[in-house]
Amino acid sequence: MSKITNLKEKTFTNKGITLIALVITIIVLLILAAVSIATLTGDNGILTKAEIAQKQTDEATAKEKVQVAVLGSYNKEGNLDFEELKNNLEKEESISIIDGNDKFPITVLVDSQYIFEIDERGNITYKSEDKKIIITASDIANSQDKSQYYGAIVTGYNCTNSAGVNAWKIFYADNNNIYLITDDYIHYNDCPASPTQVIYKNNNYKLSMNNVIKDYSNGSSHIMDTKIQNLNKSYFDLLTTNNTTSSNNNMKAVAYMLDTSVWSVFAGEKAEYAIGGTPVEMLMKSYSEKYKVDYKARAKDAIGYELSTDGGENWTNHYYEILDANDSLYVISDMSKANGMWLASPSMNNTNHVLSVYSNGSVDYYNYYYNSYGFRPLVCLSSEVQLEKKEDGSYQIK
Repeated sequence: MSKITNLKEKTFTNKGITLIALVITIIVLLILAAVSIATLTGDNGILTKAEIAQKQTDEATAKEKVQVAVLGSYNKEGNLDFEELKNNLEKEESISIIDGNDKFPITVLVDSQYIFEIDERGNITYKSEDKKIIITASDIANSQDKSQYYGAIVTGYNCTNSAGVNAWKIFYADNNNIYLITDDYIHYNDCPASPTQVIYKNNNYKLSMNNVIKDYSNGSSHIMDTKIQNLNKSYFDLLTTNNTTSSNNNMKAVAYMLDTSVWSVFAGEKAEYAIGGTPVEMLMKSYSEKYKVDYKARAKDAIGYELSTDGGENWTNHYYEILDANDSLYVISDMSKANGMWLASPSMNNTNHVLSVYSNGSVDYYNYYYNSYGFRPLVCLSSEVQLEKKEDGSYQIK
């Protein structure tokens, strides 16, 4: 019996030692894990220090770009030439002048993140990136890198039909105004009627203009506002030169799209006006500035526009797949709602054809009465509107 008892005690003792060892091992591992985590994270952790080091490197690289521009801007007398410095800064695509277009100091935004101030002696001061970045229409228009602006989401814009718009994006800017476009086609319920006619639909997004043109029998004569005429400047200049007008069906449809009183449901208090879609001249300018190509549009005759992709060397009535179908600012490749978007300009191809952008990136034409295309309204923001850049790359209306 004593042997059996001793064996049991030995067995129990071994189990007890094993359990204690396991607990101790776990505790040790937990301590080591805690130490490791503390070493990696926290204010003095390896990861934090690596992040700070990378940030400092990026800041130094950004500053170096500014220094190169400054060093190349001194005149023979050894003084910093203001205009030469501006030119050198604008040549660098990653640099935007955000303040000081007329005199020192010049404030620049580098790599869409770092802000530096340059004084008349060439001293470069880094401004905290927490400083608010305020952008005006002129800032965008004069930027050498439009890709940082065109396509960016804008928040804080409200209008009567705000609920029908998922998001607004910067489409274009001149020295006075910023233009926004809806990021998707608008629903039938949000598409405004003409004075007496409702829009015709195939589904909730595929909308045609065979009804609404009845309210625009005089075609181009309905468009009297010079600002709106200038959206299709080449076309209205041609009409003026030839002392004529157009009552073609395509111009009746365009007159509906350019009727600011009808599309006022998308013009909030921060806007000068809204229309039913982008005119082709603005489309070509916006795309050319963003992608550094030379696309153009001009009126061939009173019927409508012709297009060029080589700066005006050659002209045609349409181009297949000339826009990047992956850039949703210009092309919605998903055809689940509509096949493409209407442009607010007539095509030279036929008196019934309105210009459009197809889902594959083609700038083409389509019969105004076909119901496969949708509308993406365009808004002209008031000239005093400024945008504040947010951390996520979007812009908030001030």
